[in-house]
Amino acid sequence: MKTLEKIIQNNFSSSEQADIRLKAEEKIATIRLQQLRKAQQKTQKEMAQAMGVSQSALSELERRPNITVRAMQRHVEALGGKLRIKVKFPNNSENLLL
Repeated sequence: MKTLEKIIQNNFSSSEQADIRLKAEEKIATIRLQQLRKAQQKTQKEMAQAMGVSQSALSELERRPNITVRAMQRHVEALGGKLRIKVKFPNNSENLLL
């Protein structure tokens, strides 16, 4: 049985592979926003009120394939959390951006 990684590797160019991976990562990020909200037992309506947006705008935000750091920060803060972004380099050094 072929793995998805092997299928992608054997059937797509390097550029297409990079695009596939980027789109997959973006989709995972949107799923995680929904999971964060649900883990905190918040409805979209409650989140929307906390963020000062409509429920439909929040729904769109959670489905959007790419999201700005600011929008993600607002989402996390509406849950009572704090967004942190850490960069890790090949030499294993790390920097906190946010």
